[in-house]
Amino acid sequence: MEYSTPRTPETSLDPRRSDVVAVAGVVMSLHLVSGGGGSLLAKRYVRDVGKALAAGRLESAGLRPNVVRVGPYYTVYIATADLLRLAEGDGEIRRAIALYLAEKAKNGTPRQREIAEKILKRHPPFSILPIASPPP
Repeated sequence: MEYSTPRTPETSLDPRRSDVVAVAGVVMSLHLVSGGGGSLLAKRYVRDVGKALAAGRLESAGLRPNVVRVGPYYTVYIATADLLRLAEGDGEIRRAIALYLAEKAKNGTPRQREIAEKILKRHPPFSILPIASPPP
């Protein structure tokens, strides 16, 4: 699992960022993870356990959130399978995931490009946006 610096709520809500998605009213960041051939997670870092228990909102939406302690923070994350199921019914989330994967496939590190391309091949609905295709 990769670790990154927790973000404050102010930066998490920045509309210019392509990795931000609202899941059941909880603002989360999209992350590529390289374990097991690569997967996509939606994560949220929180400081206290009370906010980590906001995962109850995600559970009420039919998702299976995971809560893990990482140093002084808690990470609430949703696995790829739940994200894909959620994207089937929500066009905004599907669009955010497609844009994120397209951005990583185009401008990510070599490993991010490899993972994003694998996910796009495994799940064609995310590659239908024009931005996902490489420029001529």
